[in-house]
Amino acid sequence: MKKWFLVILAVATFVLGACGDKQEASTQTALERVEKAGKLVVGTTGNYRPFSYMDKSNKLTGYDIEWATIIADELGLELEFVTGQFSGLIPGLVAGKFDVVLSGANATEERKKSVDFSEFYAKDGAVAVVKKGTTGVSGIEDMKGKIVGVNAGSAFEEVVKKIGGYKDLKTYPGAAESFADLIAGRVDFVAIGLPAAAEYINNSTTGSEIEIIGQPFDEKDIAVAIAKDSEDLLEAINKVIQKKKEDGTFDDLAMKYFSQTFQ
Repeated sequence: MKKWFLVILAVATFVLGACGDKQEASTQTALERVEKAGKLVVGTTGNYRPFSYMDKSNKLTGYDIEWATIIADELGLELEFVTGQFSGLIPGLVAGKFDVVLSGANATEERKKSVDFSEFYAKDGAVAVVKKGTTGVSGIEDMKGKIVGVNAGSAFEEVVKKIGGYKDLKTYPGAAESFADLIAGRVDFVAIGLPAAAEYINNSTTGSEIEIIGQPFDEKDIAVAIAKDSEDLLEAINKVIQKKKEDGTFDDLAMKYFSQTFQ
């Protein structure tokens, strides 16, 4: 009898402890959660230059990686990156796989339905990129009857669908893949953000084979994506971004990666 009593007591203690841990977790704010963990988990792609990509040493680098490092340092947290295709980052954030997403994410109205966004730390606008010598394309809106390439899950996929009239829409995991198909003649043009297009043209070995046509369309803020109901963590991140805008770091990073500043 005494043996069974001890077993029941042990089970009850375990259950009560588990319930206590669950209750504590449910009452923690987002900022308290990351502070307790001691780290900030960031979702990113790793294949979207100049925002997030692998350098020659296979080390994650880029504009967003520097911003993530700044934010973690200012909050006194370690930094952990989780990479994946862009189309899975926002759903992963909603599912709690990351604390934030930094991956050149445009703060679109559609995305704002499921996640919140920080203050902007860059700007983006959709442009058409064509193979040099291409005729019949005057800009991103000139897609009637064209085969258009776009990064899967990007804001520009929605822009292309909104404009419509294309013959076919092909999606790719990243800019390198879409531009490779462009150069190979499998698509008529690629719809992508101006900063990413300019960086590829300036730094890629095949950049000289393509060019930007027309003016940026549907300019959007690029910002840190964060789960809903994370107000204190969002406020803390906004304070960091504002601080770096005031001390000149914001402009320095923009010039380093894009040769321009953002207003």
